Amino acid sequence: MRKVKSVMLAGALLATVFACDSTPEFTELESGLKYRKLNEGSDKRAEEGEIMNVVMTHTLEDSVLYDSGNEPGYFLNPASSLPPNLSEVFKLCGPGDSVQIKMPFAEYAQLTGFPVTAEDSSKVVMWNFKVNEIATEQAFVEKFQAEQKEIDKGIIEEYLINNNLEANYTDEGIAVVTLESGNGEYPENGDLVKVDYAVRLLDGTLVDTSNEQLAQENNVYNAQREYKPYEFTLGNREVIQGWDLGVPKVDKGGKAKLLIPSQYAYGARNTGGPIPPNAVLVFDIEVVDFE
Repeated sequence: MRKVKSVMLAGALLATVFACDSTPEFTELESGLKYRKLNEGSDKRAEEGEIMNVVMTHTLEDSVLYDSGNEPGYFLNPASSLPPNLSEVFKLCGPGDSVQIKMPFAEYAQLTGFPVTAEDSSKVVMWNFKVNEIATEQAFVEKFQAEQKEIDKGIIEEYLINNNLEANYTDEGIAVVTLESGNGEYPENGDLVKVDYAVRLLDGTLVDTSNEQLAQENNVYNAQREYKPYEFTLGNREVIQGWDLGVPKVDKGGKAKLLIPSQYAYGARNTGGPIPPNAVLVFDIEVVDFE
């Protein structure tokens, strides 16, 4: 967990989220953990299979030990991802609830691995959190995908305008810019397709290509690989979904630019390489052949 010198974030959170006319007393659980609700929200509680989305900070006197941030916040399963004493508190909370928990720093350090000195061992860590939503993990995934899809749509439209390009769209929102027409024959699912490609980020950074000269010119050359058209069976999930959806829109010998929303590329995950989470990717492709 990260330690932040300034307590401004926590102060703002307390001032806006936890402000109330009268501050209730802490309730002590059998475990010794103390908590209080500063604001009562919905009566809904997490059921089996549901998780919570919360905004949370942990503070020690004038230092912020942890800050989840407002977006997307922190996700947890109150039944399985917390120690019993914390689980008991979170199970009592619903959407809109604002809560404080008092925890001895020694216990906090044992729970999180945070370093603790003898001088600090008697101090108290304050957990401040607000429950935003309770839903199944799948419901959260679908919600964030829908939101990201709208963001990607705007990004793609802006890219097309800025680069004076016209595109046709697939039902999924993949933009297909025809650069050069082929022979009019289009690949179908099950075909073995050979595709020359170059994939870039929106800023033009070349990530990968099947073209050896292009790779050398952009410092992504790998002497251990063979540069040739990429072969895959269309519709067989051997490539990112955006290819399975976009390549059928390009005929044999044709060249096109595919602008693929992040949902149909690498999504929100961190690939560990040059492609950041939620990245719209730009593919220049040529359908060399298929059978």
